[in-house]
Formats: sequence, structure tokens, C-alpha cells
Amino acid sequence: MSPSKVSNPTPDTLDPISTWRAWQTLTIIYTILLNRQIRRRWLLEQKSMQNKPICERFQPLIFLEPVPTLQKPNTTPTPSKNATNNPFNTTTMNKLRTKAALLRARVEKGKELASEIERRMVQNPPIRFPTHFCHTCVQDGERVEVLLTKCGHRVCRTCLEYGVDGDGVYECSICFAPTGFVARSPLASGKVSAILKEVDENGEDTDGEWELSDVLLAGC
Repeated sequence: MSPSKVSNPTPDTLDPISTWRAWQTLTIIYTILLNRQIRRRWLLEQKSMQNKPICERFQPLIFLEPVPTLQKPNTTPTPSKNATNNPFNTTTMNKLRTKAALLRARVEKGKELASEIERRMVQNPPIRFPTHFCHTCVQDGERVEVLLTKCGHRVCRTCLEYGVDGDGVYECSICFAPTGFVARSPLASGKVSAILKEVDENGEDTDGEWELSDVLLAGC
């Protein structure tokens, strides 16, 4: 038979249970890769600070993602509305696919952040703090005020304003989840933007105390 007349066989579509297991496996793989990128960035932060005086060292933070485990599927063909492990539940499958896609995006972003730190560490003229920059727009922390999120990322005030919703909640552009703040750059002066709504009507802090220099810089 002529090669031109040979048709490529169409692969069989996976059954719902196999599809569910495949997407679960992907979330595990992407989580492991993400943790590798987080650790890589953490090691780079340590390396960039090792030759600096104690008073100028940032304290590297590391927040590893918990690695999920394979769950036993609920194989009921007619799942309940709130079923979370049923491959026949369309909502469950959509959430699983979305989770895998977000993890993959975070892995790619982690590579970019680590590569940016490596580039800044060898830049000429040298940068004083190679790891201190906005993780969204890469603006240098010595030029703009940069805040440290609870999830371990940094964001400048400009990117912060674009990421805050009407209720004053900031969604991390790296983790894609709402987060608070643990510190702001001691290199910049001035108050944090009012959109953060640190203080409620009773004058109480609604997002924890701002510990200036305790996280970004080691104590002198």
C-alpha cells in the first residue's frame, strides 16, 4: 500500500477515571517542579547576600507548596453535586485542570524569577540587592517601594494597585491567590498606600502588624 494512502490511527480517548488520574499526576509533577524553582530562588537569595554586612542582608524566605497525593476516585456514574473526587463530575474535572494550569504557570514564572536574579547578580555595574525587585514588573526595590507578601513574593506599589480588588484584597500575581503582607522595603520611605486598608474604622490593624526590617533585613 502506498504511504500516502496510510491514515494515522486516532488515539483512543481516555475514560473519565484515567483522565482524572492523569490530571492528578500532572498536579503532583508540577508541584514538585514548582518547589524546585522556589528552592532555587531561595538558594540564589542566600548566595547573593553571603558577602554583605549583616545589617544589609535580606533574610531569605521559603514557602514550599504541599505536594498532593493521588486520591482514590469515586466511580459513581451519577455523582453528587458536591463530589470532589469523582471523575464523572464536570465541575471537579474543570477545577483539576485549572489547578494544573496554574501550577504550570507558576513553574514557568519561577524560572523567570530565578533567571532574573542570576542576571542581576552578574550585572555590571553591580546591583546592591540583586534579589530585591518586584516579581511582577521587575522594578528595582531601591527605586520604588516594594512589599513582601505572605506567600514570599515581592510587589511594587504600582503593581499592587492593579492587583487589589474593590474590597482592598490583593491577589498575588504569582500564586493567583489572595494574600496579605509581612513587611515593606526599608529602602523606601513613606506610608503604604491607603488601598491596603491596614486599619479599620476602630483603628485596629486588620492584616497584622507591619514588621519593618524584621523580614527583609536582618537585625543590626
